Amino acid sequence: MKQFRMAFFFALWTMVIYGAIDATRSATGPLLQAQTHITYTQLGALFAANSIGYLLGSLPGGFALHHVGLKRIILCGSIGLGAILAVLPIWHIYLLLWLGFFVLGWMMGWLEIGINAVIPAVSTSSRAESTGFNLLHGCYGVGATVVPIVVIWLATASGSWGTPFYGIGLLTLLAALAIARFRFPKAPEPMRQPEQHAAQTRLFTSPLLYTLLIAITLYVVAETGTAAWLPTYLVHAQGQSVNQSSWFLTGFYLVFTIGRLSGPVWVHHLGPYGSIVFSSVFSLVLFSIALISPSMPVLFIISGFGFAVTFPMIVHIASQAFAQETGRVLGVLFTSAGVGSMAMSWLIGILATRCSIQTAFWLIPVSLVLVLFATVAAKWLDQKRTQSVSTTVPPASL
Repeated sequence: MKQFRMAFFFALWTMVIYGAIDATRSATGPLLQAQTHITYTQLGALFAANSIGYLLGSLPGGFALHHVGLKRIILCGSIGLGAILAVLPIWHIYLLLWLGFFVLGWMMGWLEIGINAVIPAVSTSSRAESTGFNLLHGCYGVGATVVPIVVIWLATASGSWGTPFYGIGLLTLLAALAIARFRFPKAPEPMRQPEQHAAQTRLFTSPLLYTLLIAITLYVVAETGTAAWLPTYLVHAQGQSVNQSSWFLTGFYLVFTIGRLSGPVWVHHLGPYGSIVFSSVFSLVLFSIALISPSMPVLFIISGFGFAVTFPMIVHIASQAFAQETGRVLGVLFTSAGVGSMAMSWLIGILATRCSIQTAFWLIPVSLVLVLFATVAAKWLDQKRTQSVSTTVPPASL
């Protein structure tokens, strides 16, 4: 771990940037819509383009990890991400904006595979890996918490929704320049034939894998829907100003970050599956009350705690259950996450245009209910797997 300390810190810093990018996209949504005169559906299509790109970038990134190497995956992804952030605000034609959001998502999907692969590569135990994933994704919340207010100030002061993207792009490129100086761990070596073929067969025929894919897709549907559309919902459904809505987004991410950074303290008492169940129920109850009682929007903020650990716990469960296929597992997991993000971006935009933003936001509690069912099924399948699999394959913690 010590010899790769800088690689670990770089991974944490990159996740801060990821949180900043997602918060910027969300916080500037109302300004982007107003300045470009687009509908909810068109705004949703831009968010969906980002998700489609993420989906198409993460899958090949996972499969390329073992062949290209962890450091090259991260270096190429960082340079590409910084470059697209620097040119995205230049484009004003809607089709070019759509393409820009697509490329942004592609680079984010590619890079995130490498960033997440750092954790299993430097971890010496299951508990260390679980802690690492919570810290990593907690840094996402740090970026998302700090950025919204600064983003709105920059955008309103400059008169353009795109100004904050320039700053984030510069930070990304500066971070990329530092990569060449430090050592990065190697991804787990792929197994030789026929062992590799047997492991891939076990992976892609495992009911547990597909149940985890469903769970992570549904979680991302809920989390992305909240993060991307909360400011727009508060502006149009509750009459808040853009500045007020950005404070609520900041509050949501602050509580979200507290939940992730505190995860290493409490998830070990509940276990990965218990933590997911508790978190989903917590968010479901508070989010539903906030929708029913418009006078209690503060519950949207508090619900952020329940969104905190589900994603890293699903990634931890999958990486433990399929330890020899880390790159491919991360690839398919993040591809599924991209599917969820893409689907929610489109669905909320379409429903908001045809019905109302209030109706569209009920998709989030529905998704949380489905996460609960998928988690229960995954735990049952994991227990069944540990009873039949060889002791050479370590079980996920229950």
